[in-house]
Amino acid sequence: MIQLLAVAAGLGVAGIDPGGALIAIGALAMGARERDVLGFGLVSVLGTALLGTVLSLTVGQRLLTVRWSALLPPDRLAALIELLIAAGLVWWAVARLRRPAARPPRPKGRTRTSGTALLGLAVLWAAAAVLDPTFVGLVVLAGREESILTVGAAHLLWIVVSQAPLLALMVAIARGHEKRAVAWFQRAWERARPVTVAVGTGALLLAGAAFALDSLWWFFTEQFLITIPE
Repeated sequence: MIQLLAVAAGLGVAGIDPGGALIAIGALAMGARERDVLGFGLVSVLGTALLGTVLSLTVGQRLLTVRWSALLPPDRLAALIELLIAAGLVWWAVARLRRPAARPPRPKGRTRTSGTALLGLAVLWAAAAVLDPTFVGLVVLAGREESILTVGAAHLLWIVVSQAPLLALMVAIARGHEKRAVAWFQRAWERARPVTVAVGTGALLLAGAAFALDSLWWFFTEQFLITIPE
């Protein structure tokens, strides 16, 4: 149990995500009630922990036996798909380079975000955890445990660590310091934004180059550089 919890904490650190906190801050800025934002946080955290626990107890070990190569399209089609993905990623990176400061348009006026909308968003945010490699890794590892309490504790620890920014904001809201917390998060994000934009653009270019190289390598050699285990 201790070993699994230690692994869960480590994966949580690797998967730290400010996205939930940014969603909550955006909701507060649009006039959402503090209790609705707290509800968003609770549903996100508990929903993710519950989802992970259920997946670990049902399909956790089966993921190790999946023949991923059988799910892939034929090689020629896969190479063409990779080339299209590469083109899309490079186009996205070039668009970011040409307009690095571009932001989505903001709605006119102050529209209050409803509690129902936040609840639905919380459910989607919890379900989106399946896209996080650290979450999937914990699902597989925790699937080896037989104790429901141990599995649940591991997933709860993972989400608490990975969503630490959101939980910190929830504590601030509960203590009535949400305005100060929102202001701090906004200042921190403005300072970090140029770096994140540069890193994100670089990651897009790198991923696009990797897909393009893998695809072109197949057209020349009929073998992929990036192989999928059987």
